[in-house]
Amino acid sequence: MDMEQAEQLYRLMFTNMREALAVLRLEARNPEVPPQVIEMNPAAVKLCRCKSFNFNNCVVTDCFPEWFDPDRFKDYCHRLAAFGGSLELGEVSRDNLFYRVRIFALTDNHIGMVISDCTRYREEEAEIADLTAKLEKEASTMDRRVAERTAQLEEINEELDTFAFSVSHDLRAPIRAMQAFAEILLDDELQTPAERNAYLVRIKNAAQGMDRLIQDLLAYSRVSRQEITLEPVHLDQVVHDAALQLELAEGGTSYRLETASNLPTVIGHHAVLVQVVLNLMTNGIKFVPKGAVPVLRIWTDESQEYCRLYVEDNGIGIAPQHQERIFKIFERLHSMESYPGTGVGLAIVRKAVQRLGGRIGLVSNEGEGSRFWIELRRAE
Repeated sequence: MDMEQAEQLYRLMFTNMREALAVLRLEARNPEVPPQVIEMNPAAVKLCRCKSFNFNNCVVTDCFPEWFDPDRFKDYCHRLAAFGGSLELGEVSRDNLFYRVRIFALTDNHIGMVISDCTRYREEEAEIADLTAKLEKEASTMDRRVAERTAQLEEINEELDTFAFSVSHDLRAPIRAMQAFAEILLDDELQTPAERNAYLVRIKNAAQGMDRLIQDLLAYSRVSRQEITLEPVHLDQVVHDAALQLELAEGGTSYRLETASNLPTVIGHHAVLVQVVLNLMTNGIKFVPKGAVPVLRIWTDESQEYCRLYVEDNGIGIAPQHQERIFKIFERLHSMESYPGTGVGLAIVRKAVQRLGGRIGLVSNEGEGSRFWIELRRAE
């Protein structure tokens, strides 16, 4: 290949390259003179903003205004001309497009400059970053669901263990009592009518206790498994219905109920919330000092997004170290003789509130009564 043909080929390549190419000339005798553009291919001409460009005396910062820091660019060029090599100048953004600029030494006073359009690369980077963020978000959501499901399974296993203990202990206790009293009735023929009647009463009481426990277990199972559709629920109606059921259940028990008016509407389930409020009120009436008249106060406290319903009593109170235990199924703090119960009522309350997407807590001290609260989302 002769020189003329080689020059033609190089000229064709220079002219047709998609990258913008420019040749800069340095003034060796006067380093303060900015680099001048002496040649550009058509791709570079499209980027050039110098209207008077004539391949003779235009400085690079006029052709590409604000692309580079003039003093720093000039120093880079002189350093490359002196020591050789190339230098990446980073990315420049113009008219919503991104360009990468690289300069390299040609001769002692000439510098080559390559400008590559990297807009597509940046778009692909943004797409990859967006996909990565979505994947990380989905992975985080999946991790949270796995953790929640694991916690639910652990809670269910704990409940199953407790249930197995209850079946073997709490349910068998009244059965053993009924069996023992029945054997006495059958074996001892010398009993007086009064004694026989006393044994029959004990058998009846044992059967009633077992029935209450079974009913509470069924109620707990219903709250745990029933289909619940959340909807706006008026707390005024919930408290009213719970109060009616309390009155029927407690019969002649004397108590005082103070309820605030105009209670708000929350997101919940009416029947489930009535069960919750009824259990809390029943609890407040049951656990009072002997001789004291139970007093129940019900009111709400609202924030921007949530509503808290309070049920306060003047009962015997709960020591701080027992306040988590009382929400577990079959947990009882007192003997059956002092305060009869199955230990399921507050477990039903907590399970129900969880099914409604809410929270439950209490403030209490021994001898100072208890203030239970449930927190639910407000209805808009």
